[in-house]
Amino acid sequence: MGSAFLRFGSVYAAVASAILILAGCAPATQTADTIRLLTHEEFHLPQDAIDDFTHRTGIEVLVFTEKNTTTMVDLLERTAANPIADVVLGIDSLERRRVTEKKLVEPYRPIAIDRLDPSLLLQDDMVTPVSQLAACLNRSKSQYDVAPRLVDQLPEPGDIPLPAPTKTDELVDPKHAKTAVIPDPSSSRMGLYFLVAIERLHRENVEGVTPWPQFVEEMLRWGVEIAPSWEEAWFSRFQPSAGSDKPDTRSLTWGSSGMPAVSVRFLPELPEEVDVAVVDSGCVKIVNYAAVVNNTPSRRNAGRLVDTFVEPLFQYGVPDRYGSRPARTDIVRTDAWRQFGVSVTAIPIDEWRIGPLWDVWLMTWKQIVDSVASGEERLPPVVEVTLPSK
Repeated sequence: MGSAFLRFGSVYAAVASAILILAGCAPATQTADTIRLLTHEEFHLPQDAIDDFTHRTGIEVLVFTEKNTTTMVDLLERTAANPIADVVLGIDSLERRRVTEKKLVEPYRPIAIDRLDPSLLLQDDMVTPVSQLAACLNRSKSQYDVAPRLVDQLPEPGDIPLPAPTKTDELVDPKHAKTAVIPDPSSSRMGLYFLVAIERLHRENVEGVTPWPQFVEEMLRWGVEIAPSWEEAWFSRFQPSAGSDKPDTRSLTWGSSGMPAVSVRFLPELPEEVDVAVVDSGCVKIVNYAAVVNNTPSRRNAGRLVDTFVEPLFQYGVPDRYGSRPARTDIVRTDAWRQFGVSVTAIPIDEWRIGPLWDVWLMTWKQIVDSVASGEERLPPVVEVTLPSK
């Protein structure tokens, strides 16, 4: 039996869910042979794994798609008394506390849990890790390469490139700030991960540390560009993706450790080199989870679907446009990942501390952006001093 999919765009899903709540009825006609899955547009759902689940079990999967993680959890919370779904997929680290505290999901321990990365597992079994992402700065290699020359040949002044940035803090260096583009945290999940990373490096009220609002203001005033979405930043403004022939592109942006591999995944043949490098500094680990929805009338089948998310076929299909990696440790990677995958030191975020705070951080971010846009309190000019040669 082939699987049946009901896919709702974010607008239609919101309208449909509102009607269902007002009507006080179940959000979809459900039988013993169906299971309802709630996910979002930013999570890559391997359809072949879902088809295989239906083929093996005879259970059709009805898929409801929200816009992003937050709108998905909002919908889950609004329909908690009469759940819209049996399984939820794509809860990220920033929303994990909310679904747990509000008891929107219930404990479930998947059959193949011993195959998952132990560092991702939680003691309460409320959510099951299905993928992970090391979010960090990416840069163009070519913009920092020294032009080839003879051993005894001095480079022309115009041929000497900027030194490649080695840490996130260099975003407040005027030389690098004007070469960077960052997705807006207010409208981009990847941008929000950037804000979380900066806050971790620049906590407020810590002696000797520049507080993150001041750091953000400085980087914006020195020229860091804000793109409305990660897609705009990566594909239209970042030089390796936008193309070297496009004027005024940027050579530094926010991405992940997986982007060098992702940048070549659809090419017919793998190149010898890629023009994307990873800045192994200030990286944060983001985990995506699945869970059985609390009060589901189909708990047994819901558990079977969560089991599928941990199986090799699903895990192999996890890598997405953002560079996510499987939660399992024994998945054979693609040729692109083996050749261009990068290992970095990514620090897990403190989900319980951050959960109630990031909404406030976004309001502060918006205030800073508005202040910089208005031209208030400009930074003092940079004075460059050239020392005489000996």
